[in-house]
Amino acid sequence: MHRNSLAIPVTIFLMILAQSPLALFCQKNQSENASPPTVSPAADGIFAAFQRRPIVALGDDHGMAQEEDFYASLVRDKRFPEAVGNVVVEFGDAGQQATLDRYLAGDVIPYEDLRKVWSDTVGWIPTVEALGYVNFFAQVRAVNLGLPADKRIRVWLGDPPIDWSKIKTQEDFFLKLDQRNQYPADIIKTEILAKRKKALVIYGEFHFYGEKSLRGLVEHGYPGTFFIVTVYRGFTDSGCSKAFEEAVQSWPNPALAEPVHGTKLEELLRPQNCHFIASDSIHSGSDTSQAEAAKQMATAEAYVSGIDGDALLFLGPASSLTYSPQLGDIYFDSAFRKEIERRSLIEVGQPLYPYIPPASPQFLH
Repeated sequence: MHRNSLAIPVTIFLMILAQSPLALFCQKNQSENASPPTVSPAADGIFAAFQRRPIVALGDDHGMAQEEDFYASLVRDKRFPEAVGNVVVEFGDAGQQATLDRYLAGDVIPYEDLRKVWSDTVGWIPTVEALGYVNFFAQVRAVNLGLPADKRIRVWLGDPPIDWSKIKTQEDFFLKLDQRNQYPADIIKTEILAKRKKALVIYGEFHFYGEKSLRGLVEHGYPGTFFIVTVYRGFTDSGCSKAFEEAVQSWPNPALAEPVHGTKLEELLRPQNCHFIASDSIHSGSDTSQAEAAKQMATAEAYVSGIDGDALLFLGPASSLTYSPQLGDIYFDSAFRKEIERRSLIEVGQPLYPYIPPASPQFLH
């Protein structure tokens, strides 16, 4: 399924002001003297970034198939085990770390046990469904089987540990939800930076901005350690996407372009009247002032566009980007679906989307 306009769901409550003064200010063109960014094949650019920073953070556009494939290609790269060796991911429950470690070392794990690695998470509502994330674990396992034990890639599950059998109320759930930045920040500080190691961090880009963000918590004690990479997902208007893509048509695919700020790339990423966040994906509170709404909108746009990041990852034109195939568990495993339904009611007070049964046999001919 294609990702038309690639609007992302955002939990910032604001109103869209199409011609707000702040928005127009943020879209002002850069100087004609701005230099072009450095553009390289994406993997080469990532490994070059690791020579300068110990943490390279890839902003995950949840469910984009091409981005999930790129993660897999990175860990398959022969340079990765020696040059990096560690990955911290958002799409896994830290309470299942031992299970994942055994799987990545080559042990045979029953599917119902292995599934808890990605399904028993705190922040994925109702659960992780994209097949690309599961494929990532499988790719790391395949690479590790060809490496000596002391050279294998370690994947750290960053979502805080949770025992869903003990989560009965929304208050129980919120106690875990509040740990979603602190827990992976502690992993990065104690297991990576304190031991002078490096790590690829795969999290949604909103975890990389703000004082209490994952990045903010880490850099309070280890300043300047993160290199932020944002994936190009296309503008909400196809005409804006087309104009950008025509300007970068000479880039390799996939490509990494850096820096963003102060270069021609920044200008390309914020033409007037073009947006990365669709108005119908954002909800506003009735007490939000127009000025505050405009400020929040401009901030969110800067994160999602990549303007506030260090580099832009280009995986192809917006029209070519697709959603990952989904795991079928909540459709074909009734017991699992019942449990996920229970969690959804706790998390957001609403059941899962309605179950649509398969077509009757007479309609299949």
